[in-house]
Amino acid sequence: MFVQHLQFAYPKSRALLHDVTFTLQPNKLNVLIGMNGSGKTTLFDCMTGALRPQAGDIALPDQSDILYLTQSIYYSDELKGKDVAYFIGRLAQLTDFKKQTTYSASLQSRREIDLFHHLWQMKVGKMSAGEKKWLFVTLLTTIPRALYMFDEPTSGVDPATRLHIMRRFEKLIADGRTCLFSTHQLHDLLHTDAHVIFLHDGSIVYEGDFQDWLQTFQTSDPDVAFTKMLDLATEPERANTMP
Repeated sequence: MFVQHLQFAYPKSRALLHDVTFTLQPNKLNVLIGMNGSGKTTLFDCMTGALRPQAGDIALPDQSDILYLTQSIYYSDELKGKDVAYFIGRLAQLTDFKKQTTYSASLQSRREIDLFHHLWQMKVGKMSAGEKKWLFVTLLTTIPRALYMFDEPTSGVDPATRLHIMRRFEKLIADGRTCLFSTHQLHDLLHTDAHVIFLHDGSIVYEGDFQDWLQTFQTSDPDVAFTKMLDLATEPERANTMP
């Protein structure tokens, strides 16, 4: 699965994505990182067909075999967790889509099982942002797909829930699925086998192993590596603006 030489611009505006090229690794967590406004969500939208790029090749599974969770989750506050599960289960044509165990069978910890049981009966409007994200990730990863894409699934989520979400992604990889997600929570990657794709100002400035990326900047702190990567990426821009 890969993206090659992708370019995209909104009408009557400058190009937002420039010659974007990268390859998704099937046996690693693929992680898209970058500053706010760097083009991450636009790239996801191009990859899933929500936007049509002006140029480039996208070699991914058929759209019916891709699951994409955007940052914004739109459901009526009056719906209960089980109603959301029924909707997702029916769309995915899951057997016994009304059974709670259809979605919770793969949960490993008692805390997750108890939380799922609690949210099953709770109205969406009463859930915290973190509970909503955890519930949606749990429900959606029950659906078998070749490629899973999540846009900032751990933002606004407490550390314990982030850990559960990361373990959910790792299970997808162990089951032979490909997973790509964007995040600003770089410390979550310290104990995972991650393939990093760094998007800056619409271009890929780094692609490779997460630990190799840290070693490049001689640090064990991903936030420090991120800052140094930005400094390195903006040096040509500074040179072009010098008198």
